[in-house]
Order: sequence, then structure tokens, then C-alpha cells
Amino acid sequence: MERLHKLAAMARANHCDGVLITEAENLCYATGFVGLEGMVLVTADGKGYCFTDSRYIEAAEKAIAPWGYQVIQPDVSYPQCVAQLCQEHKLESLLFEDQDMTVASHARYTAAVPAKLIPAGEAFSETREVKEEIEVERIVAAQRIAEKALEEILPLIKPGAVEREVAAELDYRMARLGSTGVSFQTIFVSGAKSSLPHGTPGDKKIEAGDFVTIDFGAMVGGYHSDMTRTFAVGFATDEMKKVYNTVLEAQLAGIEAFAVGKPGSQVDKAARDIIEAAGYGPYFGHGLGHSLGLNIHENPRAAKTYHREFVQGNIVTIEPGIYLPGKFGVRIEDMVYLGADGKRNLTNFPKELLIL
Repeated sequence: MERLHKLAAMARANHCDGVLITEAENLCYATGFVGLEGMVLVTADGKGYCFTDSRYIEAAEKAIAPWGYQVIQPDVSYPQCVAQLCQEHKLESLLFEDQDMTVASHARYTAAVPAKLIPAGEAFSETREVKEEIEVERIVAAQRIAEKALEEILPLIKPGAVEREVAAELDYRMARLGSTGVSFQTIFVSGAKSSLPHGTPGDKKIEAGDFVTIDFGAMVGGYHSDMTRTFAVGFATDEMKKVYNTVLEAQLAGIEAFAVGKPGSQVDKAARDIIEAAGYGPYFGHGLGHSLGLNIHENPRAAKTYHREFVQGNIVTIEPGIYLPGKFGVRIEDMVYLGADGKRNLTNFPKELLIL
């Protein structure tokens, strides 16, 4: 099974006898089981063990055993289970999720387990950076749900509508269409509030002449989607059109620059140069984009300070913005995938300026 092979290879690459997994997203990545609580251990020679309690054991046996794992409902603590496996397989060192495990949990495992616990560092995130086809399929499925929900609520975006009410309707439509959750709290801001990159929907009523920025995502099989669109309500001034078209031009340049072998900083620069040339450089403060999957923000990234090169299998959002305090803001965001057959934009929703 591919995931077992990848995790076993991770252990070998770090000169360890196995990998200990307790963090929620990594458990899902290892087993394909969404919402699993428990512990997984994968040995360097590819044997997989999943320990979980009675709440999940029946579903886990159906979902995880086909992936090559032995599923066990333990009668001792998880650290004791690991200790038994270490003794049985003569495991002397285990990678552990030092970036996620609490100090208290580490103390419990250290006290019980005879093997040395070795910090995994970036090993888990680096393994998850390269997406398999099934992961891309789930992200695309989530994105199609998000796009359909946005299409359905467009008639609600009009003068007099309340931000939080339309945002709640968007979240509801995604759930009705099959999303298992929202990727993050939906950003739905209008008018002067649209200059807040991560503003929250409130009681403000939409007015004619407002920009409305919506940043949101759906979830399928544990995987997130992410998109942003900005609409004008009623009309758009010349200044609004200029800012919007500048952001769109920058976004298209960022998508064009995103490629295998390109450092994240260069992709960011391709979009940022256009915004700076238009005189709006001080009003684009965040990075151009990030990867996503089981988490909404993952590596790799497109940012001024990110110099690693992109590889086949990476997905990155391309989301430049211009935010004019007290006036309005614009952001446009797509997810783009570097696949075996070339670059593919996973976002289908139109992005030319739409006046509602």
C-alpha cells in the first residue's frame, strides 16, 4: 500500500526503525480514516499497526485494514502498546511528531517506550507536500461543491443583505451539497471592510457600490478547498476597476510563473512586481499563496521568504490582493496543481469582474 511504503521510507530516510503517529491530520494521511482518534505505528520494513478505541474500532476495521494495517483495540495505554511493539520488533528508534505532540504526551511516551524518540522535524509535512491523485480528486470534489454553493448564493448578494446572513447561507449550501465541514471560518466582507484580508462577517449591510470579498472552502474526505472571489454590487468606480484588474493581472502572472523548479519567492515576485508597478506595492502585505490538503495551510508556499523549488505533485493557491484601508480591498484566489500532465488550475469559477 502506497502510504505504508511512504511512511516506512520516511523512517529509513531518517535512520529510524519506525514512525509513531498521533496527530489528527497525520493519522488521516496514514490510514485514510477521517476523524480517527488513536495511534499508528509503521515500522521501517512496512508493517502498519493502528490502535483505536471502541468508538472507532468497527469503522476502522472496514476502512483501515484494506490499507494494509493491523487494527487493534488495546487493553493498555497507547504508550504501552508502542512499548510492546518495540519489544516485539526490536525497534530502537522512532520518529515522532515533535511539531505537534504536547510536552505531556511526550513525557508519557518517553517514560513507557524503550525506543529513543527522534524528532521528525519537517518529515511529515514534506511527505504530504507531494499529492497523490486520490488527494487531488478530493480537493477538486470539495472545490466543485464550493463553486456550486457560491453560484447559488450570488442572487443574495445585493443591497440590504447582511454579511453574516449571506455567509451562513453559503456555509449551509456547501453542507447541503456534501461538504463535511468548512475549511475555515468563511471570510465575507463588504465595502470598507473588504480592506481587511481576514475580516469576519458581521451585521453590516451590503450597499450599492461595495466590493464584496468572499474567501471560503469546502471539505471532502478530510481535504480542504480554498478560493476567493471579489464582486462589485450595483456598480464599480474607475478606481475599483483599476484595482480589480491589477489584482487579476497579478494573479494570472503568478499562475504563469508557478512551475516545477521555480522557487516560491520567484513566483511571488512575478505577481508582486505587477502590483508594485501599478503603485499599490504597500497594499499587498501577505504572501502570494500556500499549499493545502488535510490542513488549510501547508507547505510549500509562494512567498518572498520561501526559496525552496516547487516539484511535481505540489498544489499552491495563487491569491494576490490589494487592500486600501478605509476604502476597499480586492483578492482573487485559485488553486493550481503541478501534475504529471502539466499545470492545471483546479478552480473553475470565473474571475473577470462581475457586477451583481
